[in-house]
Amino acid sequence: MKKILLIALVALLVVTGGMFAYTFTTATATIGVSAPTSDFANITAGTSITAPAVFGKFTGTWPSSTLFDITPTENYTGDLVITVYLINTGQLIREYHHVNMTLEFQDSDNDTADEQGIAGEPVQVLNLQNASVQFALEYGTGNSPYKVVLTGGGYRLHPFKSMSGGSYQPQIWCEITQR
Repeated sequence: MKKILLIALVALLVVTGGMFAYTFTTATATIGVSAPTSDFANITAGTSITAPAVFGKFTGTWPSSTLFDITPTENYTGDLVITVYLINTGQLIREYHHVNMTLEFQDSDNDTADEQGIAGEPVQVLNLQNASVQFALEYGTGNSPYKVVLTGGGYRLHPFKSMSGGSYQPQIWCEITQR
């Protein structure tokens, strides 16, 4: 009896193993990959902003101005995430007590284009403790070109700093990614 059971088990493994091997060897799949041919948006730095030169024990406000102009390409139909960074915080924190910049993402009609903006308060604050802000652009929202606008804010140097020999300005960088 044991011999018959063993022979039946071996025969079953041979038959079913052959089916799996046959199925595996005859199955095919094709995966197509294509590389992107162009950018999905263009960005240019605003030229109308002039940061004030700060020396000594100084306090002040930022002038309102366009920091970046953003134009999605005409064939791109997806959503975008715009991230703005304050990139030299290590240098600034030694000289400034605080740096606050209120930023807003607007369309060409100066309307808020940020889909996560809160009604009545569409701005986000960029500062030494929060060195990045994000804006979300949903496809079809507002009119292109778009812009990141500095709408205000202020700064104050440390009271013990005299800043002899130079002025320290915030450096701002903008990144656009697909969502």
